[in-house]
Amino acid sequence: MPRTTPIAQVMTSRVRSLGLDAKLGEVRQLLQAERCHHVPIVEGGMPAGIVSSRDLIRLLRGSTAASPAEIDDLLDRRSTVRETMSRDLVSMGPDESVDRAIDLIAEGDLHSVLVVDDEGRLVGIVTDRDLLAYLG
Repeated sequence: MPRTTPIAQVMTSRVRSLGLDAKLGEVRQLLQAERCHHVPIVEGGMPAGIVSSRDLIRLLRGSTAASPAEIDDLLDRRSTVRETMSRDLVSMGPDESVDRAIDLIAEGDLHSVLVVDDEGRLVGIVTDRDLLAYLG
């Protein structure tokens, strides 16, 4: 597959995001429902942060919570979206190339890159898994 392909053709454009006031239990539920590993956190349509499944696993370390309700309650008591999200966001435009996404992920030791339009609004996400699937 050509690495010059615009990332818009590879990214997930139906991105589910949450706001800054969301609870971490909501993040866990969305990760599970969408079978994804990253949830962008937005404010006014603009990316403000990102929470990953790995972030939630760190919060659950040492926990004995067993049911989804117990896990959500524990997450909500241990931290907030604002405290947990990564604010060090890496983004790119939809017309930039697959090769550029590969560089960003490799150089930044990342698992995902947010795709934003000219005004900085979230329009997609591309993950290391998306890129591997594309390169096939």
